[in-house]
Amino acid sequence: MTREEIYNLVNEVSKVFDVVRLVNVSDTKELVMNGAGQISESDHRCYATWNKEMRCENCISAKAYISKSRLSKFEFIDDEAYHVVSMYVEVEQAPYILEMVSKFSDDTLFGAYGKSEFVQTISNFNQKLYIDPLTNTYNRRYYEEQMAGLTGIDCLAMIDLDNFKTINDSFGHTTGDAVLRRAADIFLAHIRNTDSVVRYGGDEMLILFRHISPEDCEDLLEQIRMAVCKATFEDYPNLALSVSIGGFYCGGSRCNTIDEADKLLYLAKRERNKLQFSQ
Repeated sequence: MTREEIYNLVNEVSKVFDVVRLVNVSDTKELVMNGAGQISESDHRCYATWNKEMRCENCISAKAYISKSRLSKFEFIDDEAYHVVSMYVEVEQAPYILEMVSKFSDDTLFGAYGKSEFVQTISNFNQKLYIDPLTNTYNRRYYEEQMAGLTGIDCLAMIDLDNFKTINDSFGHTTGDAVLRRAADIFLAHIRNTDSVVRYGGDEMLILFRHISPEDCEDLLEQIRMAVCKATFEDYPNLALSVSIGGFYCGGSRCNTIDEADKLLYLAKRERNKLQFSQ
């Protein structure tokens, strides 16, 4: 699609939708177009439209970007519902998302459920879709549908609890669950609001860092490793925790980061309670 074609398309769909905008999904910035079809980034973040301070949990544009398709969902501002259509487009080989938003005013639907009940139902669905109920972190589905394949992730760390099977066998699965929750709480307490923690599977966690230098990232991961070592359990004073961490820094470029982090984790697990970091 040429710049002239996307400019004409935006003008046409603006006759139908309340809001039409181009979005760079990787850095969550809205794009502006002038009459000549020239595209430039604005300072406005796409999620600010929805009165949010960070990327939406169920970001339909990220899913459409990764799958190179067109998807839709409901979004909300206070008790007002909006229908959002996100369509993958390439403008002179540069990938973007075209977002088309219309205010939802189906009195039949709201009459059956009530507007506030409808908003709450959809919000709860989005929460359950991507949140791991045990650790309150994101789940693997969130990573695969919302994050995998995006640029803008500076570093990915893969973390594994040392001797977790032994903990389960010795202290029971209830204690094992408590250990996972404690570790997740430590991870969440140390990251910034631009970062994400994902329970990737079993006792394996991912932390995705944005807008961070390699030095700060390595230091933060070392702080996490040390904080886990200091964790105690009142009912089990002899229970000692540690984690092995593989952190790979790629500076926001699209690369096979998770495979690189997994290789580093394998090296860290040889010694246990170890951080292996590379870039």
